[in-house]
Amino acid sequence: MTPASIDSQTILVVEDDPTISEILRILLEDSGCRILTAMDGAEAISLARRERPDLITLDMRLPDMDGVEVLGKLRADHTLAVIPVIVVSARDLKASDHPGVFAVLPKPFDAVELDHLVRRALLPPIRSFEDADR
Repeated sequence: MTPASIDSQTILVVEDDPTISEILRILLEDSGCRILTAMDGAEAISLARRERPDLITLDMRLPDMDGVEVLGKLRADHTLAVIPVIVVSARDLKASDHPGVFAVLPKPFDAVELDHLVRRALLPPIRSFEDADR
């Protein structure tokens, strides 16, 4: 069975390390997604407002503000608050500790786990036959 397609979805990668940003870009483009990149929080918020991505990956350590502040600004904007955010961080974090975070992917990350989380965030839930009968 082929995994469901996430082609043509737009993902904003927020990462100040050029090497990690490039790795994320390559892995996510291989899934058929359109990738935007931002190197700091201000650029990320500006791009998110202008482009309305379908998903954001967010590093927690950025040069101008930390990821918690970026997340707060995204969640305070009603048009951006619905965008799922996957935190990609070397910090030991739990998604449940940060309202509005879909998942946390620890660095160094696994490409298969990244793909799994992105697909879960972008694809609608699969309904079972039992759900269809209700």
